[in-house]
Amino acid sequence: MSLTLRIALRYLLSVRGSTLLITLISFFGVFLSVSAILLTVGVFTGFQDSLKEKILSSAPHVVVSAVGEEDLEDIRRRIEEVPGVRGTLPFVLYSAILAKEDRVQPVTVKAVSYTEKVFRDMVGRHLVEGKLEDLVVGKGIADVLGVRAGEAAVLVFPTGIRTPTGFIPKTREVRIGGIFETGAYDRDFVIVFMKDAEARRFFKRGFRFEGIEVYVEDPYGVQEIKKEIERRVGEDLFLVRSWIDLNRPLFNALQLEKLALFLILLLMVLVASFNITSLLFVKSREKIRDIAVLKTFGMKSGGILRIFITVGMTIGVSGALTGIGVSFVLAYLINEYRLIRVPEEVYMMSYIPVHIDFLDLTATFVGTLVLSFVSSLIPALRASRENIVGVLRNE
Repeated sequence: MSLTLRIALRYLLSVRGSTLLITLISFFGVFLSVSAILLTVGVFTGFQDSLKEKILSSAPHVVVSAVGEEDLEDIRRRIEEVPGVRGTLPFVLYSAILAKEDRVQPVTVKAVSYTEKVFRDMVGRHLVEGKLEDLVVGKGIADVLGVRAGEAAVLVFPTGIRTPTGFIPKTREVRIGGIFETGAYDRDFVIVFMKDAEARRFFKRGFRFEGIEVYVEDPYGVQEIKKEIERRVGEDLFLVRSWIDLNRPLFNALQLEKLALFLILLLMVLVASFNITSLLFVKSREKIRDIAVLKTFGMKSGGILRIFITVGMTIGVSGALTGIGVSFVLAYLINEYRLIRVPEEVYMMSYIPVHIDFLDLTATFVGTLVLSFVSSLIPALRASRENIVGVLRNE
């Protein structure tokens, strides 16, 4: 152990004078600040990760929308040849109204083939009642209309029949075969699945929106697959959007809030570092005779500077490491016992986990070290520039 470090630790652990209390206050200030930053930012990260998982569990990874009249089967074969694509599902969207007695709900009818494996896997895992047959509706729609699986409802196409006096609605009684629940408002309260052959017969030439849902092996690497799909199908005839593109505004807003919160909470470390500055000013006055003796025996001003900076940095490093350790323990307990409960109908999840990201951890640790160094520098410079001649004369 070097002389500088031995002297710094001796000064730090000294129990004489009033500096022990200031040392403890400085340590706990850094420790609590680091813990608060990591846990708070970890909640934001956990919310983002859980939200992404919720979206990926029920939404397609890529949506290929047809701009004009195209052969979707040929396009589907091209897409399935792209490396990394796990499955595809052609669909047609229609706008309609679902009614039960005096209750009505505007819906988007998604016409698909019920025999498709992708459909049975993606929708079947969220099925809470009934089977994948007839009309499959979201739980939000079922709750609004007050229907259960096996009951009847009325499907209304507002512009279904053209007459000399204008369009009149076209209606049909349908059976609710199954009810699914994803936790996402834009699906549970909007989407109704219908067999493609029945949808074509009912809606006929009504306005429709055609496309292909694409599911990939690695959803987080979907942007590269999206580019390859665009190259194969042509950007002029099809609009290709990934789940990242569709949710970019939401995640950008969350990331901006997380960054702002991190910078605000970092001010807690700045306030805690003021205690380090106060401690070193007191230490430099308390150890003035030691400084004079060390300089008399040949220690340079740089050596004195390093001693006091080491004292401040030791408090900063030990406080930061303790704060990181406590944060991981608390994060484990919060996740294990699901302590952060939230209303599921609002946040699409029943609780928010704490995920401490490596980048957030590194930024917090480095920020703490920088602030500890800056707060130690001014009192250390003052101590290193003490006039030993005046000190020795007074002694």
